[in-house]
Amino acid sequence: MGNYNFLESKLWFFGICFISILISNHKCYGQGNTHITTLHFEKDLIPEGIAIDTKTKKVYINSLKHNKIVRCNLDGSDPEDFIIENEHGYLSGFGMTIKGDTLFALGNSLPKADNKSILLLLNTLTGDLIKSYSIDNSEFIYLNDIAISDEGTVFITDSESNNIYTINKEEDNLEIFLSHDNLKHSNGIAISSNDKYLYFASYASGLRILDIASKKLVNPPNNYKGVDGLKFYKNKLIAIINGKRDQTQNGVYQFQLTTKGTAIESKEKIWELKNETDIPTTFDIENDVLYFIADSQMDQMNQEANTIQDESKLEDYSLIIKSLKPKVQAKNYCTEIGRFDLLIDADEVAGSYLLIHKDALGGVWGRLKGNVMNGRWHDADGKGDIIITFTEDFSFFTADYRSDDEPEKWHKDSWHGALRPDTGTSFDFNNKTYQCE
Repeated sequence: MGNYNFLESKLWFFGICFISILISNHKCYGQGNTHITTLHFEKDLIPEGIAIDTKTKKVYINSLKHNKIVRCNLDGSDPEDFIIENEHGYLSGFGMTIKGDTLFALGNSLPKADNKSILLLLNTLTGDLIKSYSIDNSEFIYLNDIAISDEGTVFITDSESNNIYTINKEEDNLEIFLSHDNLKHSNGIAISSNDKYLYFASYASGLRILDIASKKLVNPPNNYKGVDGLKFYKNKLIAIINGKRDQTQNGVYQFQLTTKGTAIESKEKIWELKNETDIPTTFDIENDVLYFIADSQMDQMNQEANTIQDESKLEDYSLIIKSLKPKVQAKNYCTEIGRFDLLIDADEVAGSYLLIHKDALGGVWGRLKGNVMNGRWHDADGKGDIIITFTEDFSFFTADYRSDDEPEKWHKDSWHGALRPDTGTSFDFNNKTYQCE
């Protein structure tokens, strides 16, 4: 095809985009890794806690105003009450999480007078109450958020004190696990995947990291404040920040941790609020996907009076479903038959290749699981099934394919590609010549 010039590069780019959009119905550059689902609950729900059940594909949301928990399918269909108002003594809803078939749901009475806090354990399959734990204290207590270890140890923040609670399994009650002045007014809480560290969103001292065994904080105070919901995800902390006076600083962030998980290395905003006045609160992460309500509309609620200030301003709730996998990756390979350009968007793959002998483009598309893509190919020679196996770093691949004309005949290890090393038009590798144009 001669030298690779600007016009050819533009044509090639649009060819890849066309294939990607045609096959996966997504835009180029990863714009399709977020979905928004409208939820059909009452507009004065004022949600706080959210939990995702991947087994039943249900989303659970509790209500600050109505002291209940609702649920629906992830596409917004079949909305229903999971527990009705004040059932099992439930209070205004706060943090929730699901462990196995158990929904853990925190609640608090909003007015400070006659303050109470409660933790319900509910069977997600039957809706039955498994256990209820309550705190009725003369001091103002606000059990805010919850994290659970793989072994089932429960940790709960109290955003009105410096106490962290747990369940004493022998005495079967809530007790103080730790009191620490640097953890005053903690909101979000998360636990590392190895169950060694707890992460706190403290109003007093920022994002703090606690060694569970020694009960010692291992990182210094910092200015990572205004955090509400908090989760540990692949050696990162995902956080919703909604407490900044400069509302442009609010949004969803990820904080990269060191290898040991004992310090924060960097911060990156991964979601901009649609409106600066939006107040997302907590969220859930399941199977590399982030789920949260775009705007709780909490600013429309008078919590002391439990009333809505202006019902005409309430809107339907939007569930944001965002993939946390890397955005679209572009790979440029050289193969025996010519150039092969590939786009990887989460588990979706689409690409185009050049048949030098026919001076024609071909395309592949499919689903990626690990480093193996199963999909289809289509070019001037025909069409059929293809399996592409990449090395761990995606620097090299081998492919097996078959034609629809001969479905019983697989061509094993018949196509190979290596990442383009430079601007050269070809190179030799493993006794093969790889064409890059």
